Amino acid sequence: MTDYLEEQQNELEALQSIYPEEFEEISDNEFRIAIFPDDQDEDHSCALSLRIKYTPTYPDELPEYSVDVTEGRLTDAQKERVMDALKTGAEESLGMVMIFTMASLAKEELNQILEDSQRSREEADIERRRKEEEIENARFRGTKLTWERFQEWRANFEKELADQESEEKKARAKELKNKLTGRQLFEQDKTLALSDTKYMDEGDVSVDASQYEKEERAQSNDDENDENAVWRQFGSDD
Repeated sequence: MTDYLEEQQNELEALQSIYPEEFEEISDNEFRIAIFPDDQDEDHSCALSLRIKYTPTYPDELPEYSVDVTEGRLTDAQKERVMDALKTGAEESLGMVMIFTMASLAKEELNQILEDSQRSREEADIERRRKEEEIENARFRGTKLTWERFQEWRANFEKELADQESEEKKARAKELKNKLTGRQLFEQDKTLALSDTKYMDEGDVSVDASQYEKEERAQSNDDENDENAVWRQFGSDD
C-alpha cells in the first residue's frame, strides 16, 4: 500500500533544497515556487509563480495547480501555452513525484515565450527601419520617368511657354497702343505749350509753334515752285 503522505513530505523536503529562495510554503499540503527565466530583460521582465496543492492520492493523481504572473505580463494565449505544457508533463509523470518536472517545464516555456517575444520585437524594429529607409530613399528617387510621363510633361511645358508668350505679346501690343508720341502728347494737352512760360523773363517773346508749321509749309511750297520753274525752263529751250 502506497504511503502518499510520506511521498509528499519527501518531495517537499527535496523541493525546499532545490529552490531555497523560490520555495514558499502556504500550508502543510500547499506551496508555491517562483519561476524566473534564464535571461531577464530589464525592459521586458517577466516572472511566474507555480502554485501546487497536493491531492489525497498524489502522485497517483494530478495535484491541483495554477500559474500566476508575478512580474511583467503574458497574453492569455501565452499563459494558456504554459498551462498546456504543465498538463502534458504532469499526465506523463502520473505515479511519480512530478513537481520538479512541472516547475522545469514552466521555466522552459517562459524562456521560449520571452525569446519569441524578443525576436518579434527585433523583426518589427527591422521592418520599421526598412520602411523608414524606403520612405527616405523615395524622397530622393522621385517619380520614375517613363516615355508617357515625359511626353505629358513636354506638352504641358510647351503650353505654358505658348501661354506666357501670348500674354507677353498682348501686353506689348497694349503698351504700344497706349503709348503716344511727343507730338500727340503735345496736341492732346495744350497746357504743355504753356508749361515753360513761367520760366520766361520780362521781355522774352513767346513762340507760337503753329506759326513755325505755317512757315514750314510755305517754304516747302516755294521750293516746289522753284523746282517746277527750273524744269519749265528746260522745256522751253526745247
